[in-house]
Amino acid sequence: MEINIEEAKQKTVELLNKTCYSLVRPEFSKYSQLYLNTTENLSYLEKIDVRGKDVLTVTGSFDQCLNLVNGGANYICNFDVNTLTIFLSTLKYTAMKALNYKEYVDFFSRNNPLNYQTYLKIKPLLVAPFNEYWNFVYNLFSLDGQKLTNSRLFFGIETAEQLVATNPYLRNEKTYNETKQKLDNVHINFEEKNLLEIGEGEEQYDLMFFSNIQSYLVEDYFATMNETEYLDFIQNKASKQLREGGKIQVAYRYKYKANVATSKSFLTSLFKKNYSINEIDYMKDKYRKIIFPSMPFSLTAKVTTDIKDCIYLYEKESIKRR
Repeated sequence: MEINIEEAKQKTVELLNKTCYSLVRPEFSKYSQLYLNTTENLSYLEKIDVRGKDVLTVTGSFDQCLNLVNGGANYICNFDVNTLTIFLSTLKYTAMKALNYKEYVDFFSRNNPLNYQTYLKIKPLLVAPFNEYWNFVYNLFSLDGQKLTNSRLFFGIETAEQLVATNPYLRNEKTYNETKQKLDNVHINFEEKNLLEIGEGEEQYDLMFFSNIQSYLVEDYFATMNETEYLDFIQNKASKQLREGGKIQVAYRYKYKANVATSKSFLTSLFKKNYSINEIDYMKDKYRKIIFPSMPFSLTAKVTTDIKDCIYLYEKESIKRR
């Protein structure tokens, strides 16, 4: 992935100076806001065997990748349309190398967000041009990590408790140190790519994780696809880069139990015996779901055991050989 550092700095300033933007919906473009933390409960990754697997995943906050490292993945390709995600990913990767468990959790949570004194411990290990970028960004905010965190550059930040609860690699000091050790044995790659370009490449994967992109493509006010088109993309295009028996995380459903009763989405219909739209059959055994505790969205949110999130998985059938 080619990095244009001067363009990245210029576009960051433009992003910070932008006066008209949504307060509830992040932008998705070549240079747009960053998720400092995952918005999902990534504990579901523990319910999927990723050991020794080649994986394609949304870059996002880079927490997906770090949890896959923790799970023992062999190769991880991160894709995102937002170029700035590789700058955040490199900062997190290097922070793991430089910081102990508490320092890392504090640095990426509300405890001590992006504290400059902590950054000085990371800085010597940051490689070019990423060191230049983060030095530039800190200087824009007079070396104040709190102001940087609260800026237009980032879309929200979680408490330390939320960060630990939703990331298996941060469950405790032991898992953190184990993940840090595994970093040296995993090949990690980055691609600047739109989701709908998947299926056009030659590389093959055992697993693909698409986060909650489906909700923006199909259900959002600015949706660009209908349900039939999305399912067709999963089964007939994205799966071209999926090995036999491989799995695609098709969608992420927040508060599944509360929403499923009112949802008329195709995701609900997939679990009928047969579901056919426009003469395309979607068989029950190609799909399954994993239900797990919801992640709290805010300090005031109350999460109880009956509030669940859910992911939907598509499995590519193995070809029967004679």
